[in-house]
Amino acid sequence: MTVFDVFQETPYTYLEISRGEILGNVITKETDFMGIFKQRESQETMNNIELFQSSATLHVHPDDYSDLGSIVGNGVRVDGVEYEITNMTRGTNFDNGEVEHLTFTLQRASFS
Repeated sequence: MTVFDVFQETPYTYLEISRGEILGNVITKETDFMGIFKQRESQETMNNIELFQSSATLHVHPDDYSDLGSIVGNGVRVDGVEYEITNMTRGTNFDNGEVEHLTFTLQRASFS
Protein backbone atom coordinates (compact mmCIF):
# COMPACT_ATOMS: atom_id res chain seq x y z
CA MET A 1 0.00 0.00 0.00
CA THR A 2 1.36 3.44 -0.95
CA VAL A 3 0.43 7.00 -0.04
CA PHE A 4 -1.58 7.11 -3.30
CA ASP A 5 -3.82 4.29 -2.04
CA VAL A 6 -4.64 6.20 1.16
CA PHE A 7 -5.10 9.87 0.18
CA GLN A 8 -7.12 11.54 -2.59
CA GLU A 9 -5.08 12.91 -5.48
CA THR A 10 -5.34 16.48 -6.78
CA PRO A 11 -4.49 17.80 -10.25
CA TYR A 12 -1.48 20.13 -10.41
CA THR A 13 0.77 21.66 -13.05
CA TYR A 14 4.55 21.21 -12.99
CA LEU A 15 6.31 24.42 -14.06
CA GLU A 16 9.78 24.41 -15.59
CA ILE A 17 11.40 27.72 -14.70
CA SER A 18 14.11 29.74 -16.45
CA ARG A 19 15.84 32.01 -13.96
CA GLY A 20 17.06 35.37 -15.16
CA GLU A 21 18.03 38.76 -13.79
CA ILE A 22 16.28 40.88 -16.42
CA LEU A 23 12.98 39.07 -16.98
CA GLY A 24 12.88 37.33 -13.61
CA ASN A 25 11.76 33.74 -13.16
CA VAL A 26 9.89 32.77 -16.31
CA ILE A 27 7.76 29.66 -16.89
CA THR A 28 9.12 27.88 -19.97
CA LYS A 29 7.04 24.69 -19.91
CA GLU A 30 3.91 23.42 -18.14
CA THR A 31 2.95 19.75 -17.64
CA ASP A 32 -0.19 18.45 -15.89
CA PHE A 33 0.03 15.63 -13.34
CA MET A 34 -1.85 14.19 -10.34
CA GLY A 35 -0.45 14.13 -6.78
CA ILE A 36 -1.30 14.54 -3.11
CA PHE A 37 -1.18 18.17 -1.97
CA LYS A 38 -0.98 19.12 1.71
CA GLN A 39 -1.37 22.82 2.38
CA ARG A 40 0.45 24.33 5.36
CA GLU A 41 0.36 28.08 5.77
CA SER A 42 0.64 30.56 8.61
CA GLN A 43 0.66 34.28 9.17
CA GLU A 44 2.45 35.77 12.14
CA THR A 45 2.78 39.33 13.38
CA MET A 46 6.03 40.41 15.04
CA ASN A 47 6.89 44.03 15.84
CA ASN A 48 4.10 45.30 13.56
CA ILE A 49 5.42 43.20 10.64
CA GLU A 50 3.23 40.51 9.10
CA LEU A 51 5.10 37.36 8.08
CA PHE A 52 3.37 34.92 5.74
CA GLN A 53 4.88 31.45 5.56
CA SER A 54 4.06 28.41 3.48
CA SER A 55 5.62 24.97 3.82
CA ALA A 56 3.14 22.97 1.79
CA THR A 57 4.10 19.54 0.45
CA LEU A 58 3.21 17.63 -2.68
CA HIS A 59 3.60 13.85 -3.00
CA VAL A 60 4.15 12.90 -6.65
CA HIS A 61 4.55 9.75 -8.72
CA PRO A 62 8.27 9.11 -9.35
CA ASP A 63 7.58 7.79 -12.87
CA ASP A 64 6.32 11.26 -13.85
CA TYR A 65 9.77 12.71 -13.14
CA SER A 66 12.09 10.01 -14.44
CA ASP A 67 13.32 12.13 -17.38
CA LEU A 68 12.91 15.72 -16.18
CA GLY A 69 16.37 16.28 -14.71
CA SER A 70 16.77 18.85 -11.92
CA ILE A 71 13.51 19.45 -10.05
CA VAL A 72 14.41 21.71 -7.10
CA GLY A 73 14.05 25.36 -8.13
CA ASN A 74 11.22 24.68 -10.55
CA GLY A 75 7.61 25.16 -9.52
CA VAL A 76 4.09 23.80 -9.37
CA ARG A 77 0.65 25.38 -9.61
CA VAL A 78 -2.11 23.96 -7.42
CA ASP A 79 -5.61 25.45 -7.40
CA GLY A 80 -4.32 28.59 -9.14
CA VAL A 81 -1.51 29.22 -6.60
CA GLU A 82 2.14 29.00 -7.66
CA TYR A 83 4.81 27.43 -5.46
CA GLU A 84 8.56 27.01 -5.82
CA ILE A 85 10.00 23.55 -5.11
CA THR A 86 12.58 24.17 -2.37
CA ASN A 87 13.38 20.56 -1.43
CA MET A 88 12.74 17.03 -2.66
CA THR A 89 12.91 13.74 -0.77
CA ARG A 90 12.33 10.16 -1.90
CA GLY A 91 9.79 7.93 -0.18
CA THR A 92 11.36 4.47 -0.31
CA ASN A 93 9.67 1.19 0.60
CA PHE A 94 12.18 -0.40 2.98
CA ASP A 95 10.95 -3.94 2.27
CA ASN A 96 11.67 -3.91 -1.46
CA GLY A 97 13.87 -0.80 -1.92
CA GLU A 98 11.51 0.78 -4.48
CA VAL A 99 10.92 4.54 -4.53
CA GLU A 100 7.13 4.81 -4.12
CA HIS A 101 6.78 8.59 -4.15
CA LEU A 102 8.70 11.86 -4.22
CA THR A 103 7.86 14.61 -1.73
CA PHE A 104 8.30 18.24 -2.78
CA THR A 105 8.54 20.94 -0.12
CA LEU A 106 6.88 24.08 -1.48
CA GLN A 107 7.15 27.80 -0.80
CA ARG A 108 4.71 30.32 -2.31
CA ALA A 109 6.15 32.05 -5.37
CA SER A 110 5.20 34.22 -8.32
CA PHE A 111 6.52 33.42 -11.78
CA SER A 112 6.24 35.37 -15.04
